[in-house]
Amino acid sequence: MRVFLALDLPMAIRSQLVLQQFLMPVKRKLPPENFHITLVFLGEADRFQLEELDGALMRLEVAPFDLRIEGLGLFGGAKAHNLHARVAPSPELTALHEKLLRLARASGFAPEARRFAPHVTLAYLKPGTFHQPELEAAVARDAGFRTDSFEVSDLVLYRSHLRSDGAQYDVLERYPFSAAGRALKQYP
Repeated sequence: MRVFLALDLPMAIRSQLVLQQFLMPVKRKLPPENFHITLVFLGEADRFQLEELDGALMRLEVAPFDLRIEGLGLFGGAKAHNLHARVAPSPELTALHEKLLRLARASGFAPEARRFAPHVTLAYLKPGTFHQPELEAAVARDAGFRTDSFEVSDLVLYRSHLRSDGAQYDVLERYPFSAAGRALKQYP
């Protein structure tokens, strides 16, 4: 099964992203239920790896912190393939990413070694379905886009199902950052 660790987004932030997404001249927009901030893509996982990782994440201690989405961007240069909203720089987010990489490796995963560029994908771009100069102008026009800040207090282990109409993500488990949060989760 294909899995990844990510941050979920509050409904208010999803709504702000949907509004911004509406203004973009692209066809294949992601549904808001797929919005998230990927921290570590783990890839294919077996039961042993997931059990090891689950045990480590159950003991994870991280102080909650605030994030904000600021600005838009395109991945792919002259042949853009991804329209996204950028996550504002956050030392806490970078530290969490690095901690999760270590936990993933210790659990038997081999995460991709790529630069961490936290973002929320708004649309995947297929050649011939958009006009790049028009999209670049829209991204530049909305460079000042900014959401409200929001608190991050847990992370999510997602399973990814690849389908012909796009990926579907299922929550496998939520991991509160603190022991108090885990206690509340187990004993409502």
